[in-house]
Amino acid sequence: MTNGNRGSNGNNGNNGGNGGNGGNGNNGGNGGNGGNGGNGNNGNHGGKDSNHGFDDSGVKLAVFFDLDDTLYDHLVPFREAVREVLGQEGKHLDDEELFYRVRHHSDVLWPKYLNGELELEETRVRRLELAFAEFGIMLTRGEAEQIQASYIGRQYDIGFIDGVEELIRRLISLGHKVGVITNGPKDHQMNKLRGLGVDKLIPPDMIFISDAVGLAKPDPAIFAHVNRVTGTLPEHSLYVGDTWANDVVGALSAGWQVCWYNPRGREPGNTGHTPSHVFRDYREFGGLPLV
Repeated sequence: MTNGNRGSNGNNGNNGGNGGNGGNGNNGGNGGNGGNGGNGNNGNHGGKDSNHGFDDSGVKLAVFFDLDDTLYDHLVPFREAVREVLGQEGKHLDDEELFYRVRHHSDVLWPKYLNGELELEETRVRRLELAFAEFGIMLTRGEAEQIQASYIGRQYDIGFIDGVEELIRRLISLGHKVGVITNGPKDHQMNKLRGLGVDKLIPPDMIFISDAVGLAKPDPAIFAHVNRVTGTLPEHSLYVGDTWANDVVGALSAGWQVCWYNPRGREPGNTGHTPSHVFRDYREFGGLPLV
């Protein structure tokens, strides 16, 4: 498989396109170290919607979401793919921890893909081989390719995590700008967004995909690019994401607020960063004071 467009590995500040439209590819999720940090700085709170905690004081936010494991649960298609290919052996694995390691290796290998050192398909397959080896399973190349193919095939038949769609609609109704910033091949990420129905809620000029933009999280330049293109300010921008390195560190480094989605209670990375808020489900998010 060919790569499609590769973004730079950051630190170049070039203004790429929005990445609002796409064709076909895949990233399989770029995760950093998850975690369960403290709530951190809430800031000053203006008047709030009494039911949802959203600002009603006239200050409008730009709220951008990560895609993988933030809008939908990546673990579901992965678990099904592993069990399809490995049968009984796959049923006895700690699939949650295994998937966490797959995402770790994806993050480690992703810069090599961006730099042209690895082809996209090799990146996808190798991360599986490395993660499974940590659990004592030495996948053959054929098995790794089958798991990857099954995993990709299931990623377009997905649904929102509970409460996400209602939250997005609520934010829009309150006049906040809402968008998506995600790492990955443009077409593959757009196909997932269409599968979820995000494209019916959020306009294409508010969707930013790393391979189309030419910048990738955690480089703060991608967040600065989003501010420039959308005419928003960092101090009024909020990012919602699940991975520590890519989402929390990247957005905070760009001067944004960050709501860290941490449903599995992982420990925060040892980076000295503090998310603005931490939440475990979207009902909890709906009551956060966001300004």
